[in-house]
Amino acid sequence: MSTAMIDAGLAPRRSPLPRTRPGVRVARELLRSRCVHALSVLVVGAVAWLLFAPVQLGGSVTYVITDGVSMLPHFRTGDLVLLRTESRYHVGEVAGYRDAQMGGVTVMHRIIAIDDGHYVFRGDNNRFTDPYRPTRNQIVGAEWIHLPAWGNVLMNLRAPVTGAIIVGLLGLFVLWPRSDTRRRRRRHRHAG
Repeated sequence: MSTAMIDAGLAPRRSPLPRTRPGVRVARELLRSRCVHALSVLVVGAVAWLLFAPVQLGGSVTYVITDGVSMLPHFRTGDLVLLRTESRYHVGEVAGYRDAQMGGVTVMHRIIAIDDGHYVFRGDNNRFTDPYRPTRNQIVGAEWIHLPAWGNVLMNLRAPVTGAIIVGLLGLFVLWPRSDTRRRRRRHRHAG
């Protein structure tokens, strides 16, 4: 090869990587894309866990399905509310506490005052304040996310018939042969 060809940039360039068969290259790309996909799923899952993990599993979120009319029009029966623990709660904020007088049920009302370390609550649709006055440590959390009617959806998913349908559909999805599997079977039958 002449130096004129090299100077003109016409010389064949060598690849920095050794040449591989096309099948090996495709396999490497597939492995790389699967690894990137798996890593992104892990990262998204970790972030979702940090944000939405329930208190029972070490997280900071309490899930409450609303019932009653004391917080109309803000909440309706069957809404799903996610409560997050906070370092401080302030007047005007909707928060939940477990009322020992009502058997430990979570009550979600608005904080209307703080009196000597005890929080005074009242429902938006009530004319009276709650008789129970929890301390900061007795508050479950403040309203973080409000999903209207999603509580009803979750309650329906807990029904045994709905669970059986979901398990059946998942089973079909997992056991149903994919189109490439059927093609391989056909080719194998025709080859033999």
